[in-house]
Amino acid sequence: MKKLIALAISAAFAAPVAFADVELGPFSIYGTLGSAVEVISVNNNSGAAIANTADSQTRLMDQTSKLGFKAKYDLGNDFFALAQVESRFYLGNNGDNTDDKAEIGSRNTFVGVGGKQVGTLRLGRYDNAYKLSLKQIVPTLYGNLNDASSTYGSKQILNRLGARQGDMVAYETPDWAGFSANLSHNFGKDSANSISAGAAGTPSNTPATDLMGQTSVSLGYKHSLFNVGFGYTTVNNAAWKLDGSSGAKAANFTGTQKLEAYQLGGQVNYMDFSAGAVFERTSSSVSGLAAAKNFDQKQNVYGLIAGYKKDALEVQVQYAKANDVDGTTLTDTGGQQATIAVGYQFHKYVQAVASFSKVDNQKNSNFTTASGFALAKGNDMNQFAFGLVGKF
Repeated sequence: MKKLIALAISAAFAAPVAFADVELGPFSIYGTLGSAVEVISVNNNSGAAIANTADSQTRLMDQTSKLGFKAKYDLGNDFFALAQVESRFYLGNNGDNTDDKAEIGSRNTFVGVGGKQVGTLRLGRYDNAYKLSLKQIVPTLYGNLNDASSTYGSKQILNRLGARQGDMVAYETPDWAGFSANLSHNFGKDSANSISAGAAGTPSNTPATDLMGQTSVSLGYKHSLFNVGFGYTTVNNAAWKLDGSSGAKAANFTGTQKLEAYQLGGQVNYMDFSAGAVFERTSSSVSGLAAAKNFDQKQNVYGLIAGYKKDALEVQVQYAKANDVDGTTLTDTGGQQATIAVGYQFHKYVQAVASFSKVDNQKNSNFTTASGFALAKGNDMNQFAFGLVGKF
């Protein structure tokens, strides 16, 4: 009897160990959980009353939490197949209206095939090549520590036409001695979500009334001491009245129209330090309308980044500036953002992040940070955030 009891106890402890050694093959689960307390102070420069939801406040806000499942299958002869489902969810967001966008497959979700010598083709929802060009140009800026410190995105100053889009065909080249390129095309059915973005609370998968396909391309070169890159994008059947909306907003007009953007720059890397810069121009035009509605507009923006990373400590300092829109009689359409963010790694999967961002909008602009606090035109913001990020 004693031998039977001892054998049973041994089996009970051995079973979990054996289970822990079971291979999951090509399949893996990953995710990020991030949240921060944001202390926001709003200064009204427009003279209009500030809505309660946009007034100075303290809130708990999610910082791009996500859950993903992915698999990579070896097809032999250096070829492979890919599958991924990545979903957004919100970890403490103060009842924000983005709750309805926490849906399965809302982030990069695709199937794909590729090879070490021929590159990778993806079909589904994916970041367009224009967004990815920013990663090639200034990787430190692209890898911001939290949303509250980010200067790029649809409502931010930089890379407003870069987006994660459905109806996407995306191709990524292999690394050719440091050179790389991306090419993407979104067929346009999803452009209401990815570019023009409906009213607050609108479901994130609202289809566009008019198909506005977007084609993007990026080129980059990576060296141990520096990065350089270039990105270009054009949106079909669309224009953007830049002096009417600081955030990305594509619309279909009657007449000949054109919407495009390009960006270029680079980053220097030396020991534990990095420094980079990016220049971007967005251009839009419509002809064939009534004279009062014709416009041919462009806006130049700039971004600077300095970074330091050693052991557990990481520091980023960013500055972004949007000039006034050219081609309009409307003035004061620019803005700027200055940010400092500090991260400390307690564990390879756990990091504390603190940041301070100052957003200054001119009278007819309403840029904000990527954590999504909505500012009215002419309103400035000081935003302090402190939180935790966990990864698995």
